[in-house]
Parts: sequence; C-alpha cells; structure tokens
Amino acid sequence: MTIGKPIAKRTAEGTVLSAAVSFQGISDECFYSVPAEFAGLADTESSNCFLVGMLYPAMRYGEDIRVEGRVSAKLLYNLNEYLVPMMAIVDPRLKRIRIEAGSADGNFHPGAKAVGTGFSGGIDSFATIYEHLERPSPEGFRLTHLFFFNVGAHGIPKKPGDMESIGRQFRARFEKLKAFPREVSLPFVPVDSNVHKFHPWGHLEVATFATVSAVLFLQRGIRRYYLASSGHTYRQLWKFLGDGGRPDAIERVNMMLLPWLSTESVDIVDDGNLYDRSAKTAIVAEYAPAAKYLNVCYGHDTLDTNCSVCPKCARTLLTLEILGKLDAFSGVFDIGRYRREVRRRLIAETIVGRRANLFARHLSDLARERGFDLRGEVNALDLFRAKMLNGRLHAFIRGNPLLKRLAKGFFK
Repeated sequence: MTIGKPIAKRTAEGTVLSAAVSFQGISDECFYSVPAEFAGLADTESSNCFLVGMLYPAMRYGEDIRVEGRVSAKLLYNLNEYLVPMMAIVDPRLKRIRIEAGSADGNFHPGAKAVGTGFSGGIDSFATIYEHLERPSPEGFRLTHLFFFNVGAHGIPKKPGDMESIGRQFRARFEKLKAFPREVSLPFVPVDSNVHKFHPWGHLEVATFATVSAVLFLQRGIRRYYLASSGHTYRQLWKFLGDGGRPDAIERVNMMLLPWLSTESVDIVDDGNLYDRSAKTAIVAEYAPAAKYLNVCYGHDTLDTNCSVCPKCARTLLTLEILGKLDAFSGVFDIGRYRREVRRRLIAETIVGRRANLFARHLSDLARERGFDLRGEVNALDLFRAKMLNGRLHAFIRGNPLLKRLAKGFFK
C-alpha cells in the first residue's frame, strides 16, 4: 500500500486534506475536512491521519505501507515495533506488515492546547463529558472542545450513492446535537471524511483506528483526546483478554492500542473503564443537561427522538427506573411506550440472561445494590418466554418459516 503526499486545500467553507492511496491494484483518494472556523486545529503538513486510517486495511490485505509524506517518529516506531505485532497476535486475520515513511521526526505542534472528546448524545460520551467538565480538573485536562466525526459510525458504504447519504445523515445528526455544546459553551467541531470507504468490514472492526485518524488530522490544535469506552470495566476487559478471544469490536483492546497511537504532541486517552454501563448511567442520571439531550436510540437515524423500545433505549430506561430517575427523562423518552411494549420482557430477559449477557449482569447487579426486586415485576410466563428466546429451541424455530409464523404471537 502506498499513501501519497498530503494535499491541503483551503476554501471559504473550510480545510480539506487529501492523499492518494494505492492498494490491491487500485488507486483512490482519502480525505479529511473541517469547517473554516476550526481550520487552525488541522495539521495539514503530516500524513499521520492517513497512516492510522489505512493501517487496518493494510494489515487485513497483508500489504506493507509506504507513506510518501511526513509522519511522527514516535508513531512510526510504535506501530512497527509494538502495535502491528500485537494486533497480528490478537486478531489472526491481520498480517504483520512493515511501515516506511518519506520522513519521520518529532517536531509536531508543541503549542497544541485543546482537550477534547467526541459527543454523540449517548451514555458513554455524556459520562466522559461530566467527568472532565463538571468535576474539578487541572489545566490541560479539562475539556475545551467537543467533536463529531464522520468516520464510520454513520454507516459504511456498500453501493454507489451511499457516501452521499451517509454524509447527509452525518450533517443532520450534527445539527441535532448542537444544542448541548452551545449550552455548556464548548466549541463543537465536525470532521467529515471518507476513510470508512476503505473499511468494508464494518465500523466495529476498525472504530479505534478510524476515530484516532480524525484526531490526528486535528493535532495542530489538540493536546489531549478522551476516547470514551463503551461500558466495559477494566476487570471485564482483563478477563476477556485472558480468555484469548478475538475481539468482536476493536474497542475491547483500546487500553492496549491507544498508548501506541499517541504522538509527540497529542495523547489519546482510553477513558471510562472504571465504570460499567449501569454505573455510567448513574453518573449521567445526575447530570441535568442529559435529561434534555440524552439520545441512545438504535431506531432513528437523524436523532430526532428516542424510540424508547429498541434494545439500547429499553436497557437505558430500565437502568433509569432502577435508579429512580425514570420520570426525570420523560422529556427525551416515551415512558408509556416503554412500559407497555418492552419493560416486562426486558426484565425477564435480564433475569434469565445474567450469566451469558454482560449488560444483563450489569442491570442485575445494579438492581440488587439498589434493592429493586426484578423478579417481583414479572411472572412465570414472562420468564418462560425469556428462556425460550435465549435457548436453542428458539434458534431452531427461527430457522423454520412455518414454526416461526406459529410462534410469532407467543414471543411478542
């Protein structure tokens, strides 16, 4: 794989940094862009963002990387000596490769001062924001900026025209989220990119690299970036690593990856692993702005509202109910719909799935700590249905069209 020298274009709309990428016998162009008002954050002189953005594809294809531009000496050394060998062990689908660069040095933006994190409106981002904005933090560690990246979380293109629709969704979501940063007086910085065009395997496989690549595009201004964890504690991650399983989501090994993705001028910090998702929800439940802006939904692409019945909405609402905070969030959830359509089923699934499902375990532990009697909220039939849904028989029924139709009403 060859990554060409970066080309910067400044327009009235903003700054675009692009580079030609050649791999698997084809050539394409990767870009990152930021609006004009935030152009001072963009590092238009290095290829660090492209190197990290293309690292996973190169390892998946088994192609060495030749970067024609300038990269961080620290990043280049750490990728070659530590991260690439480690990832080749953790994930056998990835090949050990070597990376070369046209030039590598450590002279990278020592004056960068911004401290940032991503803002999506979810539990993890709100928990990180609360910890580093509302709690006392020394200078250089308190949040100064919030970011919103188009690097895969809004969709992975699969056919012509998908990049345009993904871009529209990214912009629509950004507009919906702007109210909270405005309320807390923090700049909210969007970064558009097509790096996910090079990641056909899906965002979960490569999310860490994609996100960090966007951060490195902004390393002229960013000094520290908190990458919010997704609700697993150090203890749980340690057990996962000890079991030796291949990560089904790259964020499970973030605590091993991020030190090697930092450069001379920007620290990438794995944040939030002291808390599981339920503990994070307890933090967010006490943060007044979250009651106006929390959005966790699977079901609405433009973040207009929370559907209140998808798995993420329902799990969040049950957590808030156990915490005694359900009514406080009635402005962003349809509490009545949650109670009518999913509450009993979710409680039953939480009881029967505690051993196999990590989030069910979090909820069960929280209910026990708070004296919330889960079993008192469901009956034997609810528990039977939940056991069936989580068992082999249900898997067999789903594979048989006739049985599936007959069982449809029962499992509602």
